[in-house]
Amino acid sequence: MIDKNGYHNIDIPSELSYVVKHAINDGLNQKKHIRHTFLKKWTIAAASVLCFIVVLNTSQSFAAVVYKIPLVGQLCRIITFREEHVEDDIQYIDVKIPKIDNTGKTEMEKRVNLEIQKNTNQLLEDATVRAKEYYKAFVETGGNPNEYIPLKITIDYDIKCIDSKYVSFAIFYFESRASSYTKSYFYNIDMETGQIITLKNWLGTQYRQIAADSIEKEIALWDDERKNFLWDDLDFTNIITENTDFYLDKDGHAVVVFPKYEIAAGCVGSLEFTILPESR
Repeated sequence: MIDKNGYHNIDIPSELSYVVKHAINDGLNQKKHIRHTFLKKWTIAAASVLCFIVVLNTSQSFAAVVYKIPLVGQLCRIITFREEHVEDDIQYIDVKIPKIDNTGKTEMEKRVNLEIQKNTNQLLEDATVRAKEYYKAFVETGGNPNEYIPLKITIDYDIKCIDSKYVSFAIFYFESRASSYTKSYFYNIDMETGQIITLKNWLGTQYRQIAADSIEKEIALWDDERKNFLWDDLDFTNIITENTDFYLDKDGHAVVVFPKYEIAAGCVGSLEFTILPESR
């Protein structure tokens, strides 16, 4: 069931207080009344925009209302579609699943949202099966049910970038008990065509070499201790494919993401590399 009370617990960004106080102090230090008035109005506007963005990205109810406002609704791209918490003897589940909406590309929205639902439902089904298996094995080997540590499962999403040209976001899955497991899905969408963006689309036909060169330049700046965690004889021109995970940051750079174990020891976790402009 969707939790409709989310908007009561909205976290205000830590930067908001600083922005407001800083702008007010600047205004007070000005000698001319007109300057003071201008900054005061700007401060109120800035605070309003920041609050608007926070509410927009955390409240489905508020976003649904905003959609009805001309032009302003065009800012709305991703909202929380499903949010729930399940807690029992074998598992703790926290789920926050997004959907893309109000893009003007109905077929694309259906396609992407259906894929999101399919992937997240499968993750939850598999996790529940594992939780039952872990619990059964624990009890059958003499474990005290009261001492069993439930499987903790989290599904959440992170909006990387939204503008009039493209949308980029990630859905991540985290599972932990005795050990941890993570999985991520990345969505990069061309807002003009409604198509999913691949590395080849973004970097061009030479995308493998461009990405490899940029990654190797960054690794060359690492110290020896960090380099030692990488697998030997890595050839990034062969590792990089059109299906390689990546997202688009706010500066329009592709950020390639290698899952845990793909190019380095597991203790390093996943690794990200920004493909710099000079490498394109």
